[in-house]
Amino acid sequence: MSEVALEARDLQVRHGDSDGDFELKIAELSLAAGEVLAVIGPNGAGKSTLLRSLAGLERRCTGAIVCCADGPLTMVFQRPVVFAGSVAHNLHAALLGSQLSRAEVAVRTREALERFSLARFASRNAATLSVGETRRLALARAFALRPAVLLLDEPFEDLDGEGQESLSLDLLRAIAETGVAVAVVTHDLRRALLLADRIAILQRGQLVQCDARDEVLNHPVDPDVARLVGMSNLVSGVVQGATADRDAFVEIDGAHRIPIRGAPSDGVPVWLGIRPEHLKVEVGRGEGVAIGDGVVRHLVSDGVAATVTLEWAGLTLRTYLIAGRGLARTLRPGDSLTLSVRPEEVHVMRRSDGAPDDF
Repeated sequence: MSEVALEARDLQVRHGDSDGDFELKIAELSLAAGEVLAVIGPNGAGKSTLLRSLAGLERRCTGAIVCCADGPLTMVFQRPVVFAGSVAHNLHAALLGSQLSRAEVAVRTREALERFSLARFASRNAATLSVGETRRLALARAFALRPAVLLLDEPFEDLDGEGQESLSLDLLRAIAETGVAVAVVTHDLRRALLLADRIAILQRGQLVQCDARDEVLNHPVDPDVARLVGMSNLVSGVVQGATADRDAFVEIDGAHRIPIRGAPSDGVPVWLGIRPEHLKVEVGRGEGVAIGDGVVRHLVSDGVAATVTLEWAGLTLRTYLIAGRGLARTLRPGDSLTLSVRPEEVHVMRRSDGAPDDF
């Protein structure tokens, strides 16, 4: 197991704003050397407040923050700024006070510029850089310090798709080469999934789940987290047929039910979560247990994947097809499709009494 690079205990930040009082309260959070922790959550959940607290920049924060790693802790802000002068000067300025020799400053500057594809801009006035180049410069400055812990607040904001992809790959490479521990706040689930080893979910200032990436994706703790991580098919029902030695099912209505594995007891009200990629269209391949027919309402393609929206049991479900192939070429609104699921890919969440029947 990797050594702990940063540990926080009993963090609490309380302040008021135009919408009322806000409180961030985190009992425990750790970051291991060489890992990437993605922090996601809805607007106002406290993501940036958490990052500032970990950096020691939140004056109203109480609790213990211990940097256990041998090296500095560095933060790259959501709105990075540049210093007057050249791109190379910006890196030199970041290393002021480090007591490094001129030769070592030159080595670190060259290394950081090359790492983030900025070497050709070394003599350019930093104020003339594009948004994407400015974000690269901010990361290069941070890595020039050779941090043990790096905190990133929305590093991909304002970048187009190609810019996000390119910067993500360079950042992944830099993390792998240096072994730095990273906590990154992002509102973009795709970026989080590309970078993260673990995902932390914040809601209303509370850490509601912090697990390995795939655990959060496939076993969210509640419907709110499920929707946040892309488990958009959420269905309520009641467990029936639960036994110790076979799969049970959840009764949705008199005509529809969904098979599950590892069921609670009979009669327990539950939410079922099914990721769109786990809801299959039955085409005779035996990919799961049929759950009935759905009617196509919409089909939208981004050129890679086609998202199919269907009506099933009076509910809206989504599945994915490969764009431009097979059914994705021929489906039309109003078409009927038989849907199927694998019981082990249906996630069961207990539903409290009195919960609404839809989500």
